[in-house]
Amino acid sequence: MQIPDITVPLTLPFEVPIMLHPVVVHFAVVLPIVVLLIELANAGFKRRALSVTSLVLLLLTAAVYLAAYYTGKADGSEAFALLGDEAKAELKTHRLLGTYLIYALLIPLLFKLLAMFLAQKWARGALIVTLVMFVSFVFKQGHDGGELVYQYGLNVAAVNEARETAEDARESMADMNETIAEQTGEIAALKAEIEALKAKEGAGFGESVNKAVNEAVSKVRKMFDEHNASSQPSADENASAVDSEQGVIAVDENDTNGSI
Repeated sequence: MQIPDITVPLTLPFEVPIMLHPVVVHFAVVLPIVVLLIELANAGFKRRALSVTSLVLLLLTAAVYLAAYYTGKADGSEAFALLGDEAKAELKTHRLLGTYLIYALLIPLLFKLLAMFLAQKWARGALIVTLVMFVSFVFKQGHDGGELVYQYGLNVAAVNEARETAEDARESMADMNETIAEQTGEIAALKAEIEALKAKEGAGFGESVNKAVNEAVSKVRKMFDEHNASSQPSADENASAVDSEQGVIAVDENDTNGSI
């Protein structure tokens, strides 16, 4: 079963400065112990002055716990963004227990008033028992607060500076990765465009080669045809040659006849 999350329903009309919580919590730890010691002493001496002093210190303790709550809230809000998940959970638990201690302080205060006005032993005994329980929870709260400071570096200047530097480095790395991703996309697009241009130029080059080859072949064929045409005699030249041969033959025959 989870403990309900409660707060103090009081808004201060001013802003609480940071780094006051370490000062206040010392009084928050010491005052209940002093009240407990006074009540133990008063159980034997039964002095009115001790009883009044105990009451005043209890009221002062309530004021100190309110101050511890608001100063802790200011310091926690200042450092919360720089904490890891485990430290954030620890800080939330610490704040919740501190809030419960404020309300729990009303119990010994109530028994103190009953012990003063009723003068009953059971009221004084209940006061001492509740004070012992309250102080034990105060020690637990103090231990958790020490862990937040010494283990997680809450509001420690050097730790906060290192965390801020690390956070800046992470942001720079994220920006760098984003830029690299964009440039990688641009490079891929350029590669695709270059490949397309290469393919297009390759196709054009092939067409140009084919065209040049065809033209060269056509020229060769034309020259060959023209050469063949020029090397063959015409029909008239052939006829004249035939007639000349026939005339020579005829003359030869006449000469032969005349000789006979």
